[in-house]
Amino acid sequence: MMKGTAGGGARLRIREDGEERLVALEEDLTTVGRAADATVRIAAPLASRVHFQIERAGERWKLVDLESQNGTVVNGARVNQKLLEPGDRIRIGRTEIVFETAPARASEPRLAAARKGLRRISGGRALRRRIAPPAEAPPAAEPVPDADPDRLEGGLVSALEAIHRTYGEEGLVQADKIFGGFIETRGRETLRSLQDRAGRLEKLLEIGKALNSELNLRKLLNLIMDTVVALTHAERGFLILGEGGAMKIEIARNFDKEPVKNPTIKISRSIAEQVARTGEPVISSNAHDDPRFRDSMSVSDLRLRSLLCVPFKIREKVVGLVYIDNRFETGVFTEDDRRVLQGFCDQAAIAIENARLHEEALEKRRALEEEKEKVEQLNKKLAEKVEVQTVELLDARKDLAESRRQLELKYNYDNIIGRSPKMQQVFLLLDRITDSEVPVLIQGESGTGKELVARAIHFNGPRKDRRFVSENCAAIPETLLESELFGHVRGSFTGAVVDKKGLFEVANCGTLFLDEIGDMPVEMQKKLLRALQEGEIRRVGGKDTIKVDVRIISASNKDLRQLLSENRFREDLYYRLNVLTVNLPPLRDRREDIPLLVEHFLGVLAAETHTPQRRLDPRALNLVMNHSWPGNVRELENEIRRAVALSGDVIRPDELSAEARGESRRDATQRYLERPLRDLVKEATDDVERAAILAVLQHTNWNKQSAAQILGISRPTLDSKMDALGLQR
Repeated sequence: MMKGTAGGGARLRIREDGEERLVALEEDLTTVGRAADATVRIAAPLASRVHFQIERAGERWKLVDLESQNGTVVNGARVNQKLLEPGDRIRIGRTEIVFETAPARASEPRLAAARKGLRRISGGRALRRRIAPPAEAPPAAEPVPDADPDRLEGGLVSALEAIHRTYGEEGLVQADKIFGGFIETRGRETLRSLQDRAGRLEKLLEIGKALNSELNLRKLLNLIMDTVVALTHAERGFLILGEGGAMKIEIARNFDKEPVKNPTIKISRSIAEQVARTGEPVISSNAHDDPRFRDSMSVSDLRLRSLLCVPFKIREKVVGLVYIDNRFETGVFTEDDRRVLQGFCDQAAIAIENARLHEEALEKRRALEEEKEKVEQLNKKLAEKVEVQTVELLDARKDLAESRRQLELKYNYDNIIGRSPKMQQVFLLLDRITDSEVPVLIQGESGTGKELVARAIHFNGPRKDRRFVSENCAAIPETLLESELFGHVRGSFTGAVVDKKGLFEVANCGTLFLDEIGDMPVEMQKKLLRALQEGEIRRVGGKDTIKVDVRIISASNKDLRQLLSENRFREDLYYRLNVLTVNLPPLRDRREDIPLLVEHFLGVLAAETHTPQRRLDPRALNLVMNHSWPGNVRELENEIRRAVALSGDVIRPDELSAEARGESRRDATQRYLERPLRDLVKEATDDVERAAILAVLQHTNWNKQSAAQILGISRPTLDSKMDALGLQR
């Protein structure tokens, strides 16, 4: 069958949807698929965007499947790679593609005539007469069967085709004379040797095709090892890959294809290292007695007999070895075996390198596809999030505009930092309850600012000119709490040397703030309830009652209703205190207020220390914004005080506590171990540039020309940096 050549004339006949078209293969590489940028575009629904490619392979054309989703079928069989023959049919769904070549060249009729003449010379009875011994010659000691005329003819025809391509028709005439004289002079034994060699070469050609089409490295190595053992009749074979001292035995098996156990101790390491170092093969008919290896302990210990070790070389660099041996027979391997094996290893080395490169390319492609998929998923999520946030922002703007119309605050709450919607709701509620005289219960987690709210109620209310007295019920022992609230007379208990007013008397006509009311002992709750009901108190140890007029504001970080169910708080006292309730949101529910609080605390600390006010690096502020703050505003204030004590003009992320950064010490160390220094430096540089440019832009009210002058850069450079850093007004 005529082979497709790269010299021109190869084409694809494409049949799909009842139509047929011809496409010439004019380039070294042609891609086929549904994509618009494919060299040959097909409409098959089962085709991938780029389904397969056809590329030059010397004088041939090779089809390579590009990991298509539904695979590539050639002549009814699914393939990864295939050297194409004229008439090969490629099918993808209902689309059929036939590989064709140009008509026969003008010289091929002459080659056909030469073939015909050769058949007359070498075929049938004439050939038998030429290779038969003379009638008078004595029979051979071991009769050799006649050569198969058809097989010999096929081998000779292939050889003459190669001669014709190189030397023309004159070469065919000379070949006929040489072959004829050779057969007559050398006789049957030589012909049999040639026949064996031709069979081995024919097998090598078949294996060569298989090597070139196999790109799975593990399968390729198995094929190479099986071929070496079969070609050389070795007892064992070892395939070793690597460079220099990093060589590794990849495959070790015997002629029955059984694995060799502990292969590293079954070979002569000194011989393998010699071949790897010099790039020259080593052959020995009896290695144990070979003077070259007299000093090799491994050869002596293993008592090696026949041995052949041949390198895999690519551009004169040794990339591996084939090591075969026979422990029981001497003289198994010949120089002919060495030449054949070296030629095979040269071809196999290229196949191994191609398979390696192919697998590396596939791995990189898989990694890129995975990264691409991740990016697409992130982009999708980001787009969805942006869409949702856009809608939420529009709704928030509408709500804010409406709230501003409705929530015109009556009183000033400057001492309470907060502009979030939840805090605005708190301020609106305070406006409604401040003018009243009824008790107020403030509930919220520790550090949410319950005392600040109590002070705002008092100093904005009708009793603002009277005393505001505060007491933490959890901070006073039970034995002293009654005396602290109601006072005592001299001599009522040890240490009571003078009469003392209680907090009710001190706060008379004003406000008494009882913090952590949930921690008050039950017995004390009974006495407090009586004082609130009667509006009078009796000092400890005293007999007289004292009228008091006090507005009670209480607070608790515990759920008083839960305490009621546990019988740890009196129900009648609860309803006496809980006439009006203010629920303070935790800081994690009003993160919008965190930048305001940070700025406030930095200003307070600057005034206290008489130093310039510090500021937070944008990354540090982002960490602060994302922390849960279980201690709320009080914890945030402590964190800022700590950071100011440790930092310079700018508070950076590493100057925050591990809790604020949301990581343990081990996490922080791991963060630096996982990234190269240049990435960390670039990230820090980008953050500094972003912070500097943003600060100057805000200073100039986003006048880019003025900002560029202050920064000492051109206006186009500023625009470029803003785009790169994602800065927008």
